Amino acid sequence: MEITVRSVKSKWRAALALAVTAAAVVGLTSGCSSSSGGDSNGVVKLQFWSFYADGDPQADFVNNWVADYNKSHKDVQIVHKSVSQADYTTTLIPTALANGTAPDILYVEPATFTKYADSGALADLTPYYSADLKKDILPEVLKSVTYQKKLLALPIELETLGLFYNKDTFTAAGLTPPTTWAEEQADAKKLTTDKQYGLALPVDDTPYTLFNFWPYLWMAGGDIKKASSGKYTIDTPQMAKALDFYGSFFKNGESPNKLQIGPYDLGNIATGVSAMQESGSYTIASTETTYKSTSIGVVPLPSPDGSNSITVAGGQKLAVNSASKHVKEAAAFIFSAFGSKDISLATKWVTQAKFAYPARQSVIDANKDIFTKGLRADFTKFYGTARPEPSYPAAVTAAVQTAMQDVMFGGMSGADAAKKAQAAADAG
Repeated sequence: MEITVRSVKSKWRAALALAVTAAAVVGLTSGCSSSSGGDSNGVVKLQFWSFYADGDPQADFVNNWVADYNKSHKDVQIVHKSVSQADYTTTLIPTALANGTAPDILYVEPATFTKYADSGALADLTPYYSADLKKDILPEVLKSVTYQKKLLALPIELETLGLFYNKDTFTAAGLTPPTTWAEEQADAKKLTTDKQYGLALPVDDTPYTLFNFWPYLWMAGGDIKKASSGKYTIDTPQMAKALDFYGSFFKNGESPNKLQIGPYDLGNIATGVSAMQESGSYTIASTETTYKSTSIGVVPLPSPDGSNSITVAGGQKLAVNSASKHVKEAAAFIFSAFGSKDISLATKWVTQAKFAYPARQSVIDANKDIFTKGLRADFTKFYGTARPEPSYPAAVTAAVQTAMQDVMFGGMSGADAAKKAQAAADAG
């Protein structure tokens, strides 16, 4: 089945809004994989690729998790490799799956889940889910990893987006954070100088850029729906409006065409590259450590008229390559941290390595006070506006990503780009 925003929206928002409110009150088919194997002593070696940069608390978490697991499991050893985040979902994993060199353990996200599931690349993890674990994971989150009645991944987090801004820069300019699209465009224009851009947005042709775009489509009153014909409706006035808004910052020279610091890193604000930046809850930890000397605030994403702001809830999931020779051992590793009765690692991931909302109710219940600290409190206030990141067939995802690039850099109008995207998606 295809998981879409329309099919899960109402139950998702109700379940997550309830959980967060409670917290606030307290305060591609691959061939035979060559990645896994064993040595002469019978030790199973599993390849695991992550994408967190050295020095990032998330990288430290993964490195320590692997090291501790290897110390306590002499018969299974995890061989961990950190690769480029920008290339992870766009080239590295797809290419490795196609040529049979993909790792045993990998990350997937909504933008790639359906594509990998359709191709048979993900192992069935249903046997490794206990009844208690399935009850503990928020219902709509569990649906997001379900494909043809099988559980093909393990959700580890829920991440939402907001508009970050440099408080000192706004004060000096006599501005308050924008609440409408017109205000955001005006602020970006005013704050753009020879030395600084007004707004940093994801720019590359990647699922992450698309993740950042979905709220604008929804706030424009649009959605991508599957028609009775089996085709997905992309070419709508609402899609055109959202594309034009997102693309306007690039056309007007108010957003950089290339980011030297990734869009998932608030260094763009801290180093003066931009006055504003759209990014996620996962960056909050950096405002308290690496960038604590910069006064950074966050507000909900602006909406067309200043009301009914919408954000998106996404997040990584861990999966096992279906071509792995050791699916059971690979599953045991990922469930040791995020599917165990011991929630200490699952808690550390969303409260120390980064800030994200847990996928499990037990982790929420045990850490209610966390959601009222610092910028976490701001995210918690508008978390109830989140919709789940949708997962569409690869042709649809690729068509919308291309439409964004066409408007941002190809000189196209939103209407023309949406029309082109519709034709591409229909052609498959």
